[in-house]
Amino acid sequence: MERKIHVFDNGLKVYNDHLTHVQRQRYKRHNVHEAEEENIFNNIIRAIPANGCYIDIGSAIGYYPLLAKRLSPGLIICAIEPLERHRAFFMENIALNGFIQNDFIIYNEGISLADGEAKFVDEAYGSSIQRNRNKEHSVKTYIKTFLSFFGLQKTKNIITIKTITLDNMLKRIKKPVDLCQMDVQGFELDVLRGARHSLQGGSIRTFLIGTHGKKQHQGCIELLNERGYMIGFEDCYTKEQPDGILVAGRDINILDHCCPK
Repeated sequence: MERKIHVFDNGLKVYNDHLTHVQRQRYKRHNVHEAEEENIFNNIIRAIPANGCYIDIGSAIGYYPLLAKRLSPGLIICAIEPLERHRAFFMENIALNGFIQNDFIIYNEGISLADGEAKFVDEAYGSSIQRNRNKEHSVKTYIKTFLSFFGLQKTKNIITIKTITLDNMLKRIKKPVDLCQMDVQGFELDVLRGARHSLQGGSIRTFLIGTHGKKQHQGCIELLNERGYMIGFEDCYTKEQPDGILVAGRDINILDHCCPK
């Protein structure tokens, strides 16, 4: 049986079975992945050097790396995705869109505060590194354990992944980064705190961050300001997508040109 293909308004294709019901419903309203963020993304990609470097942290099935390759074929594109299933979907979408695997550099680590290993909760597009909990369990934790034991609540699929700091990932990439985009489900501050040297030296020129909650959003603004980054655009409560948006950079010309007024 032939697999159904979803074609976005920008021409990008993904296999329909890669998508969730919630995503399909959202795409009926605006047939792009994130209506507000994509406009900013397109403008930034067109403004950075054609032979520049773009990294996507939490690339999932490859939507933004694939879109970047369509918009600017000469870019060096580094996609970072720790979930094996999503990397496999990404590979399928590379071929579906007429590209080859060598057009992208794909890493299987999670970006975190430290190099090593971490527990990773596999929740499809909501997947993230598991937060450390106090040894003392709350009443809520005991209730969840009780329900899981009797099959009344689905047990989360937790795997172990390798982790690396953004500082050390950039040492591996060995190039200044023109755009760093991330969607890490509430771990935005952890990623930035693991990039202290890169931020201080300005080796990441522009950030496009999908934020998750007011605390993370404001914390990222404060940290980036402290490191000399200017905020080009920020909206914690977007209307057409689930994540907030934060754009920060060191080049005022790019920020003025690319961000909504």
